[in-house]
Amino acid sequence: MSTDILLVEDSPTDAAILVAAFEGIGYIGDIQVASNGIEAINVLGEIGNNQENWPQMIILDLNLPRKNGLEVLENIKSNPEWLSIPTIVLSSSSSSKDISNSYKRHANAYISKPRQLEQYEKVAKQLHSFWLEAAELPTE
Repeated sequence: MSTDILLVEDSPTDAAILVAAFEGIGYIGDIQVASNGIEAINVLGEIGNNQENWPQMIILDLNLPRKNGLEVLENIKSNPEWLSIPTIVLSSSSSSKDISNSYKRHANAYISKPRQLEQYEKVAKQLHSFWLEAAELPTE
């Protein structure tokens, strides 16, 4: 099964809001939600070596149970097979330390979670238009 977006988010409410935001902009691809860091790594591991089945984008929260977002990001970006998957940190933290640590682990972008519900759709639209439409990603 192909996953277009892997959303790694432990809050069911935040996950539902973001999925609804993508649906609100007309996105019809598959969004798989992993509720903790271990589950996220397992999902990627189950996909295996077939790059056609890799997510086109990973949206990653930092504050996760079992394995935090920075650890997950480090796992993703240290694996040569997953390195080219765009990984965007979407966190409630706007701490300069969290932002810096994310980029040091090769996050492709860092976005602070919107404080207002209607702003989630704006974030979904921006992520979709840049990472899924405009950006050229490797196919090999």
